[in-house]
Amino acid sequence: MSSHEPNPDDDTGPLSVNRIGSTTSRPTSHHEAPLTVNPRPSQRNRAPVVPIVAAAVAVVGLGALAWTFWPTDDGADSPAAETPSADEAEAQQAAKRLQAMLPEGYTADACEPVVPSNGALAQVRCAENDDVRGPLTATYTLVSDRDALEAYFDEVVAKMSVVNCPGNIQSPGPWRRNADPDRPVGTLVCGFQESKPAVAWTTDADLAVNEVQSGPQGPNMVQLYTWWSSHS
Repeated sequence: MSSHEPNPDDDTGPLSVNRIGSTTSRPTSHHEAPLTVNPRPSQRNRAPVVPIVAAAVAVVGLGALAWTFWPTDDGADSPAAETPSADEAEAQQAAKRLQAMLPEGYTADACEPVVPSNGALAQVRCAENDDVRGPLTATYTLVSDRDALEAYFDEVVAKMSVVNCPGNIQSPGPWRRNADPDRPVGTLVCGFQESKPAVAWTTDADLAVNEVQSGPQGPNMVQLYTWWSSHS
């Protein structure tokens, strides 16, 4: 490997330019009005009371029975019982896949899902990576197909002041893993976003677009690129 390429022990690294071309009603106080008592009228014949009471009991019993056996649709209307739509299920699966693709070096609470931009399937934003000279911020995105992958990556490139990657590596250009230098894995670009070093790349087989950024105090472009070459 020539001197301008990443360390051979690194897992990944592209070829150089030279080798690739989301009312309660007010309670009425019992003190506000005097209590009025209405005397109960006398009843001459109390015989009908028993049948009336019996009928009332029967009605109440039938009502309770009807309430017990009346069909209910509470389960159908409950949000917990709703079945996710096809789009929601796809988004959930995409989020799980993307989480599994994140590079090493992130703590459990370093990354969080965000509402995907530009029609992407899933997107995660991460704080600082704890590995040596890792990026300060990063965005990892999963898209639906190759056309969306190219379009999304083109937008990332358009926001950067593009430069060749360290070692005079073509940028944008294809990148390859050292274990299989003849097979392109995706496209790589190096540049600056608001004067901050940035590296972005696609992993075509996964339909993933990845962006990592540094800060004014570092890591610098060479250090960020070196981190990328061992984490992509």
